[in-house]
Amino acid sequence: MLPLEDDVLARTIGETLIARGAKIAVMESTAGGLVSARLLSVPGASAWFDRGYVAYSGPAKADAGTDLAQLRATGAVAAEAVLVMARGARDKAAVAYAVAESGIAGPQGSRRSTKPVGFVAIAAVGPEGERAVELQLDGSRAEVMVKIAEATLQLLAELMDAASAG
Repeated sequence: MLPLEDDVLARTIGETLIARGAKIAVMESTAGGLVSARLLSVPGASAWFDRGYVAYSGPAKADAGTDLAQLRATGAVAAEAVLVMARGARDKAAVAYAVAESGIAGPQGSRRSTKPVGFVAIAAVGPEGERAVELQLDGSRAEVMVKIAEATLQLLAELMDAASAG
């Protein structure tokens, strides 16, 4: 179940964005809109949420600002790939922050890769820097999708916290 009633993490991210006078764009693939849904569950999100893309295909990712040549070089589920996606979303939306995610939710593995079900890559970019990680998540397809959304928001919060501490 989505924690949409009082999503403390999403609310904290929104408060931080407001304090910084910043907005965010979201580029999703495997989570299918769950990252955006969590952020948009926060009252007043229109003050800091600019746009969200759910882009599954390569052409859709290109429309949302992703450089497909760079994406093809690493494959879609890699730290480098989600950084390209996040940068593209941030640049296309002309916002301060962006996050991106891509993964293999299952139940089958990728046809073009040896990466297992549950393998995901997430990235967060902002004025203070960039972070990207690759994770192996377990669970059903729906559980992996929910875990991707949580991990993506956690990574963004860590990026923002590091900027506050620095």
